[in-house]
Amino acid sequence: MRIYCAPRCGESGSAAVYALLEHAFRAEYGGDLPEITKTPNGKPYFPMRQDIHFSLSHARTHVLCAISPFPIGADIESPREISERAIRYYSSPGELEQFDPLELWVLKESYIKLIGGTLPTVKKITFSREGNKITASAKAVTSKLYNIEKCHAAVSYHNGTAPESIELITGSRTHNKRPMQPTC
Repeated sequence: MRIYCAPRCGESGSAAVYALLEHAFRAEYGGDLPEITKTPNGKPYFPMRQDIHFSLSHARTHVLCAISPFPIGADIESPREISERAIRYYSSPGELEQFDPLELWVLKESYIKLIGGTLPTVKKITFSREGNKITASAKAVTSKLYNIEKCHAAVSYHNGTAPESIELITGSRTHNKRPMQPTC
């Protein structure tokens, strides 16, 4: 499992995150990006390479791509305020003692992206932290939080081990002599 992040630099979130996916695929597996299709609930996947899983996210300032041989969910958020109403909707009091609201937001979004749930799912799932270990109330799901360039990010997964850090890609970073596009 590898996680890549890049500044958004003003372009659309979709264009930037798919450029990052292309970079991540080339770095991890070589070759051109396979065709992408979406499941009925909107999760993108490679129909011709079902041995490769990925999760994409874009925020106001950054894009994120997690790529793995196992199912994965990932989310990133730029610093922002979350309304009290939203916090009460998706958080339990116990969770708010262990996490700040934006950490919980990215944890729950990464979980939804892993399992393919919908917004009401977030009320049913709770997270707890014991030292550096974060677990979801659902069995066999592990999550990890990251801070990168003032953003909060999280990954949720069933198998494997999350990397200790996220690889930050800039416009000058290249793979196979081809710059990641779009660049800043």
